[in-house]
Amino acid sequence: MVQRWLRQSPLYPILAKIYPALHGGLIWWAWQLGFLLPVKKKKIVFSNFNGGGFGDNTRYIAEECIRQKIPYELFWVCERQGCTFPPELMIIKPNTLRFVYHMSTAGFWVDNTRKLYYFKKKRSQVYIHTWHAGPGMKRIERDAGTGLSEAYIAYAKRDSEHIDLLLSNCHFWTQCFRSCFWYNGPILEKGLPKNDLYFRDMQPIRAKIRQFYGLSEEVNLVLYVPTWRENRKLHVYHLDFEGCLDALEQRFGGTWVMLVRLHPNVNAADFDIRYTSRVLNASPYDNAQELLAAGDAVITDYSSCGFDYIQLDRLSFFYAEDYEEMKRNKGYYLDLSDLPVPIAFSNEEMIQNILDFSYEIYEKKRVPFMERMQYYDDGHASEAVVHYILTRNEEAR
Repeated sequence: MVQRWLRQSPLYPILAKIYPALHGGLIWWAWQLGFLLPVKKKKIVFSNFNGGGFGDNTRYIAEECIRQKIPYELFWVCERQGCTFPPELMIIKPNTLRFVYHMSTAGFWVDNTRKLYYFKKKRSQVYIHTWHAGPGMKRIERDAGTGLSEAYIAYAKRDSEHIDLLLSNCHFWTQCFRSCFWYNGPILEKGLPKNDLYFRDMQPIRAKIRQFYGLSEEVNLVLYVPTWRENRKLHVYHLDFEGCLDALEQRFGGTWVMLVRLHPNVNAADFDIRYTSRVLNASPYDNAQELLAAGDAVITDYSSCGFDYIQLDRLSFFYAEDYEEMKRNKGYYLDLSDLPVPIAFSNEEMIQNILDFSYEIYEKKRVPFMERMQYYDDGHASEAVVHYILTRNEEAR
């Protein structure tokens, strides 16, 4: 009622301009006062993309805390409506006074991306950063060079200065982190918590996803999972969905359905897609990792999920119309010749790559690729992080 009145008030344009400054000042002062509060060693605050739903690496660490019934207070930062959480998690809205209080008094912060909000960390607090992806094609953070804004670089450096532990799922990714993350601290080489799902019984997950979308269990699923561009361009996402599905059915047989899953930083409403009974909108689904675990093939541009499927020995295809542009702006960690799968620069090439796919060539190139990556994933990454938390508190006594 009050918000509606304010929006209709002639003062609203003025208030809309000064409110961010007033709110920012209030939060800044709250952090100063929060710095004086004692830290509760057995309190953890989890965050997924600074207020997203119950997903990604932080989800699986939180679930492991709950599974082990550790005697800790568990909080989750979320601003999305309609998300479902376990009753053991207490929800807090980001960038609020309540958020500042719990962040200021928590013994552990567990995040999967850079902190967007001002924060003030104490020496007695532990910041575990999981990042939100494993190795991929395009260079990230410092390695991306001019592809990052000065503002992002500034808060990325500040964020890295406060990290106490970073997670890696392969030797190759550890080397990348040392190069790109402005971070020289410990790296836990035990895998990514969200990848633990790949090592569980897949059949219940496959059945769950197919039932959710009203599909029979015999249907093969291909996921289209593009990453995002800082320039917000959308034209590079215009994959020929129907053409790819026809090619998959021709080459591999059976019935195929495509799940389109956009990056959280992309507004799905801006993406002009005509969804059909064969092309389904998977962006609203809460847990992207379940979609990946249930899939039979993936098509991506630069996302690490393409590497996940190579690791899992499933069908993986790369499609990137702006490959040369991205190469100029950010660069790549790997050459095309290093990949065990071909990359397409047009829809025509993409369809032909599917039709010409050779298991023999794929497996032959996959062996040296896996040797180079040296993956650590074994299904116990979440346990390793919880063990670190418990051990860290024991050592602090």
